[in-house]
Formats: sequence, C-alpha cells, structure tokens
Amino acid sequence: MRRRQSGIAALTAILVVAVAASAATMMLSQHSAMLDQTMLVASRAQAEQYAVAGLDWARGVLAQDARSSEMDSLDEGWARPIVGLPVERAVVAGAIADEQGKLNLNNLVDRGRRSEPDIRLFRNLLSALDLSPELAEPVVEWMLPNGSDSYYLSLPRPYRSARGPISQVDELYRIRGFDARIVQRLRPHVSALPDRTKLNANTATERVLAAAFGNNAERIAGLVAERRKKPFETAQAFQQRVSQENLTAVIATSDFDVKSGWFSVLVRVQQDDVLLGSEALVRRGDAREGGTTTVAWKRPRY
Repeated sequence: MRRRQSGIAALTAILVVAVAASAATMMLSQHSAMLDQTMLVASRAQAEQYAVAGLDWARGVLAQDARSSEMDSLDEGWARPIVGLPVERAVVAGAIADEQGKLNLNNLVDRGRRSEPDIRLFRNLLSALDLSPELAEPVVEWMLPNGSDSYYLSLPRPYRSARGPISQVDELYRIRGFDARIVQRLRPHVSALPDRTKLNANTATERVLAAAFGNNAERIAGLVAERRKKPFETAQAFQQRVSQENLTAVIATSDFDVKSGWFSVLVRVQQDDVLLGSEALVRRGDAREGGTTTVAWKRPRY
C-alpha cells in the first residue's frame, strides 16, 4: 500500500514539474515574441525617420539646384540615384525624377475644355507603346466637367467620374478601358500634376518626346543623343534645333521648356528586418522664390 502511495506521489511530482516546465517555456516564448515585436516596432520607427530625412535631403538638393542652375537636365546631381547608403543598421536608397519630363495627363483638359494638341500627343504616345490610341477619350471624358458617368454608374460598385483633374497616375485604374498592364506601360511616361505644365526638353522620356513630334522616333533619337552630351541651355535653343531638323510638334513650341518645377521623390529604407518605401510629389519654386520646395502629397510605397 505504501509503495502504491509512493508511486502516486512520485507520478504527481513528475506531472507538477512537467506542467511547471511547460508554463515556463510558454512564458519564455511569449516574452521572446514580445521582445521581437518591440524590436520590430522600434526598427520601423527608425526606418520611418530615415525616410523622412531622405525626403528632406532630396528637397534640399532640389532647392540648391534651383539657385545654382538655369535649366534642369539628366546630368545634374539631383538626377543621380542613391543605390544604397549605409546608415548605422540601415541602408537607404533614393531617387528624384522630373515629372515634367513626362506627359502631364491634366494637360488634356485646359480650363474645363478639351486641349486637342495635348490629346494628339497622348494618342501618339499610346500608339508608340502598342496601346490603343482610343484610350485617350475615356481619360478626357473622366476629367471634363460635363463628362458622362453612365458607364461607371452601371458597374456592380458604381461611382462617378472625377469631372476634374486627376490626382495621381493610379487613378487611371478607375477609368474605362485601363488595367494593370496598360497602367504599368504608361507609368514611366505620364504624370498627374496639379498645374498645367510645360514639357522639359532636356528630361522628357524618349517616347514622350517622339510622341510630341508625331512619333518620328529615329530623328528624335538623334536629338536625345545630342542632349545627353550637351543639354539645351534655353527653350529657344531647343526650338532652333528642332527647326533645323524640320521637325513639327503636335503641341505649341511654347509648351516646351528646359526648367522644371515638379519632381517625384522615392526613398527606400532597409532597417534590420523592416523594408519601408515612401514616395512624394514635390513642387519647387524658381530661383526668385529661392527654390523653396513644398510637398504636394506623400504616400507609402512598397
């Protein structure tokens, strides 16, 4: 009988030890998870600070460039991306892009009316990218004050058109006829800027520049090669050069410039196990304004 009681007592003791060990293991596991979570939150907070600092740095670069240069071109310091800059436990990368080197979609409608020259440029660009030029019409209709909403109201989840400027290029996803493939093909060549803007002849993508001159790709390739060696110092210099080539633009010659006021800034930060991206649209004033920069919008990008 005593042996039996001793065996039960020993078994009970073993069970108590097992339960205690299991509880201790669970507590340690939870504590470890809490530490990991705390480190993750701290790393993300630090990464966000580096992203803010990266945007501030880009704004400073753009402001300095406005004070020191009368034109913007792709051989300037602001146009050189930072591939990977080590900062303590983080790696920061970033790039500045001239949004006036792209077709501003909001130029398609000028003061509530169709701008036929800009629409022709957009149609040329669509054709050059092997996309239907007819896609230009839904974009124009989307922005016109009296545009039709019948298609959008007939959708399973109905909505209305903007009847005003496009706020971001991603808004194309909401427009009739556009899908991810089309938007991705257009993205490097189009922008959505709050103001009506001129096209920077020094930074315009080759596709957009060719579209501005009726998709005369071969002759535009020669101009692009020339500007790579020596950017156009003035808008007049560019106009004279295209005149020498007997090139006729679909938009007015006054719609070209060599100075820009709108730039996008992309910053990516790798902090420990955290990968964070930030994108912003920046407006820069001219030299008379001291190159002052303001952020039009900012959003995360991964």
